[in-house]
Amino acid sequence: MSHEAAVRILVVDDELEMAAVIADELGDRGYSAVAIRSGREAIERLRHEPFDALVTDLRMPDVDGLRLLRVSRALDPSRPVIVMTGHGAIDTALEAAGQGAFHYLTKPFSLTHLVELIESALHAHDAEKKAL
Repeated sequence: MSHEAAVRILVVDDELEMAAVIADELGDRGYSAVAIRSGREAIERLRHEPFDALVTDLRMPDVDGLRLLRVSRALDPSRPVIVMTGHGAIDTALEAAGQGAFHYLTKPFSLTHLVELIESALHAHDAEKKAL
């Protein structure tokens, strides 16, 4: 899939290799993806750069994924956020959904499934913008 104006996606995971693998896959599909390992850096990037979607790990040492979700929603309530975790639990899934996450994904997952979720989130976001 090629995008005329590249859709920018921020991928955050304290395991930088994981974020890089996801960003590389998104890049192969025509997206402009940035991989970083710090929730704190993610907040700064979200404040100062335009991103169309956010994919974040839940458990990170400096700023966790739920806080990152809250900050992202405060800065741009329409930006889709997908929360991923290796520690799936009903309470955090419900909390993420309650705070507006598009989806909550438990590791391990297939990259194809993640890309499908991102594309669904972006299509829903585009449809929402057109409806306004």
